[in-house]
Amino acid sequence: MVSLPSALSRRRSSDSGAQMIEFAVYFPILLLFVTLVMEVFASFTAIERVESAARAGARVAGASGYGVAESTARASLPDWLDDADITAGPNGSGGVYTEVSVTTPIMWSNAPFKIELKRRVEMPTV
Repeated sequence: MVSLPSALSRRRSSDSGAQMIEFAVYFPILLLFVTLVMEVFASFTAIERVESAARAGARVAGASGYGVAESTARASLPDWLDDADITAGPNGSGGVYTEVSVTTPIMWSNAPFKIELKRRVEMPTV
């Protein structure tokens, strides 16, 4: 007959390291999830900043002409969106437009997906 304390001590020693194996399995999944969440957050932040820059450029283009709209939109973008493409010009209905676009991923440029974030704002001329 086996005594109870020796059976429990044998049981404890048989699953030593199981937590480390579980951690090794789940850690890459957790790391991928955190990376994806950070990239989505940066993309939503970039959308808001691109919209704001396009609106500022269109506002200036409506009052002063579309020549200064690109520089105004570029100045209102943060440094981490320096590679954004900015265009401004007349729209077909007598107003002006400013369009700002940037390509994701924002944080990790070697990620395999590319999504273009583009915002166009049109304003009447004053």
